[in-house]
Amino acid sequence: MMWFKGQKLTETRKAIVLNDLIDAGSPGVDFFILILFSGAIATFGLIADLSVVTIGAQLIDPLMSPILGLAVASVSGLQRMFKRSLIAIIKGAMVAVGLSTLISFFAYRLPFSILALIPHEVLSRTTATPLDLGIAIVGGAAAAYALAHPRLNAALPGVAIATALMPPLCTIGFGVAFQSTFIILGGLLQFFTNFVAITFSAIITFVLMGFGPSKVKRNKDLSRSVLVSALMVLIIAIPLAILAWNTISAARLNNLASSVILDNLPASAQPQLVDLVINSSGDEKDFTATLRMVRELTPSEAYLVHDALADQLGNPITLKIVTLPMQIIE
Repeated sequence: MMWFKGQKLTETRKAIVLNDLIDAGSPGVDFFILILFSGAIATFGLIADLSVVTIGAQLIDPLMSPILGLAVASVSGLQRMFKRSLIAIIKGAMVAVGLSTLISFFAYRLPFSILALIPHEVLSRTTATPLDLGIAIVGGAAAAYALAHPRLNAALPGVAIATALMPPLCTIGFGVAFQSTFIILGGLLQFFTNFVAITFSAIITFVLMGFGPSKVKRNKDLSRSVLVSALMVLIIAIPLAILAWNTISAARLNNLASSVILDNLPASAQPQLVDLVINSSGDEKDFTATLRMVRELTPSEAYLVHDALADQLGNPITLKIVTLPMQIIE
């Protein structure tokens, strides 16, 4: 980090950054108006399944300022600013979740609604991964650095898009409206991942740029801030790593089972795998394969597939094969 020494700010610039964050991160009327605008756009984008609209909500997202304010207050030992920023984040998140709950509830229950399925944009924000953690860490550092250098302010909208804060909150509201624990916990994990990672990397970046408390308390306060934020990153990284491993394991099992099923079906049936659902109960796994074929399977052909799959996995399984008739006209 020797190259970063030349990036330390003057005392005047530090004061300007602190004042800007105090103003932008205060939970005033303007802050909550922007929360309402951003939350409404994000929710409609999630419901309409339009990624372009959710990106627009991220550009407005006012939560980045209090998060950066929380980081710089942790570094500088400004307790009043820390409390104000934390209150702004909590209240802003509550308003966003409440608004999203109301919009989602009425959008899916009013007579004119034609929506039936959970949108992909919602589901995509219920599966946080270690990659999301890495993106948020880099994005938080970029946001802190760009904020401290006025000539780089044009980079902040791009950072806001990369480190999504409002869409995960609105996903939580969607889950509340549908009483779905899976969606609520998924959205909460993604928001908390981004929040913790942005705060941690912003703290490190502000320290490297010369922010800090008085000389008497410098070492103690800085080490405490960095330690707490690093611990939070570690805590959030553990479930993300577990989820990522489970996802990889499930994908490997799906690919293996698909290959075994197709390899052991008769070529004369011209099978095409449409869907494969795998459920686990202890050591036993239950497979439901949906296939398109030009003819029906005989019981012996179905048993052959079952035995081949059980031998490959080395565990007891149950296999259900659903066939869809297919006609090929040349």
